Amino acid sequence: MKIAIISDSLPPAGTGQGMLIYRMLEDADPENYCLISTLRPGPEAECGGYARKLPGRYYYLSEGFRLTRGYRFGLSPLRERLNLLIAVLDRARQIREIVRREGCDSVVAFTGDLTHLPAGLLASRREGVPFTAYVVDHYSQREWHSPAAAFWARRLEPLLMKRADRVIVLNEALRDDLRERFGVEATVLYNSFDLSAYEGAGAAPGDDEVRIVFTGNVYDAHYDAFRNLLAAIELLGRDDVRLHLYTPQSVEQLAEKGIRGPVVCHKPLAMEEMPRVQSEASVLFLPLAFDSPYPVVVRTSAPTKMGEYMAARRPVLVHAPPDSFIAHYFRRHECGVVVDRLDPSLLAREVGRILEDAGLRERLAARASEQARQDFDIAASRAKFWGLLSGGVRAKAARPVLPRARVRPRG
Repeated sequence: MKIAIISDSLPPAGTGQGMLIYRMLEDADPENYCLISTLRPGPEAECGGYARKLPGRYYYLSEGFRLTRGYRFGLSPLRERLNLLIAVLDRARQIREIVRREGCDSVVAFTGDLTHLPAGLLASRREGVPFTAYVVDHYSQREWHSPAAAFWARRLEPLLMKRADRVIVLNEALRDDLRERFGVEATVLYNSFDLSAYEGAGAAPGDDEVRIVFTGNVYDAHYDAFRNLLAAIELLGRDDVRLHLYTPQSVEQLAEKGIRGPVVCHKPLAMEEMPRVQSEASVLFLPLAFDSPYPVVVRTSAPTKMGEYMAARRPVLVHAPPDSFIAHYFRRHECGVVVDRLDPSLLAREVGRILEDAGLRERLAARASEQARQDFDIAASRAKFWGLLSGGVRAKAARPVLPRARVRPRG
């Protein structure tokens, strides 16, 4: 079978979603998929980021017609709502042309861009192929760029979830939310990866410095948790403890958010370097904000690095709200230390306990590694992913070949 993947973040973009797509398709025949987006990865994505460009064909949707008048008499909000509706219809047309040209048997659209799910659903229905919504976070609960986007997201979400042939989510918390809100039964696929890259992981750090390590983007889903960690480090009264960040954010950007002090910033490394960096950490830090613009998204978040940290066989320190998925997961499986209050003294005490108790570190590492094998093996996730899609392929009627393709592959 052949699938069309629609996402606002495609490999080699250094995002969790870009990495997820890369890992799922890395070993796939490039003739079995094509990739569709509205955004090209920036030049920084080509320079040793988290993923590489895939060999399959890439398509980038054009902007199309938009209303440019209608600012007067309070009509601007209406104009913006109409423009988003026009964008959905126009992108559905472009996606349908790509699906037909490529001979795709299935359409998979990721959350992220407002238009991708509704446009993908429309295109799949017009072509008579199944549609899968890959929900990495709540479609309607994001911090949308405009009131018009929020307006459509709230109204479209029930329709999209109920009309999709299947829904895939990253964790049980998001699955349960969708079941309760819309009566849909989603399939859980954890953010998986190649566990073999972590074979032999778990060696002790090679110097006298205590390295608390975080790998990935730092943004408003994290800020207060990082500030609290730095306050906790100060309370420890030790000058050998440093927070090491491997992130695209600059020192200046982080300082503006109060993330300053015993912090060492590193540029993002190529993905093959991450197992070494993570396995050489004294502690791996997994934070989520306690006060963020989108608490529902934080509650159901499953960061890409979660399974990687577990496979690295180093102690994981989870600092996240008590109702978050990651706090629940690490507490239930006893594979990390969870601090679910924004209390620097409590966090300092738990950091100290990890550093001083070798037995605790060994128990956490062993349990985390075993749980990673159960939940985060990419081979099992790929098999489940392709099995889900092939299980829902419908017989398609013969379709005429387009005399002239208006959308051409780029990149």
